[in-house]
Amino acid sequence: MPTPPAVPALIPLSLLEAIRNLDTPVEDGLEELAEEIVVRRLGLSPTVAAQIQRYRQAADKDGSVDLDEVVSVLRLVGRRPDAPLVFADAGRRAARYAARSRARPARALARLSPSGVGRRIGFRAAARLSRDVFGGDLRSRPQGSEVSMPDPLSILALPDGAACTFYGSVYGELLRGLTSFEGAMLHEECRSRGGEACVWRSAPAEVYE
Repeated sequence: MPTPPAVPALIPLSLLEAIRNLDTPVEDGLEELAEEIVVRRLGLSPTVAAQIQRYRQAADKDGSVDLDEVVSVLRLVGRRPDAPLVFADAGRRAARYAARSRARPARALARLSPSGVGRRIGFRAAARLSRDVFGGDLRSRPQGSEVSMPDPLSILALPDGAACTFYGSVYGELLRGLTSFEGAMLHEECRSRGGEACVWRSAPAEVYE
């Protein structure tokens, strides 16, 4: 019997942590409503707290979670009115988790190397994490960086492409953390729009005088 597909636990962990982060009330002097807010906000529920703990324990061991379970978490986020914010926050978190747990030697070597050499070392580390953790093919092109994913998990969960923001945020954060990239990864091609793959390409940060 074939083994069910699995996904790194840091992905659902990051998604639920992003929900909790956005559902946490700000300090606005309305402490008397805090209990009611906690009850009504999913991210502050005991169920989410328990799942975060379970995913964190798995992620600490570089463990994985069943594909169907991660798809359910992505769809849960997709039903929220603030889904783009959750996906963007979760992508940054996931990239930082991956870099801390799997790219520490490369990060240290990149910091100690001359700038050009350091960027190349960092880019190779980002490409490896993109492939091994997130399933993306990160390459350097004459016009900048490009990531391609023929069958991303985001499309499996939400065929309209709404969850693709997660991966754009992942790859942008990986490049920022490992190569000092400043800018964004733009989702220029998407399976939801008839493309053969989802493709993100780098765009430099805008400078305002």
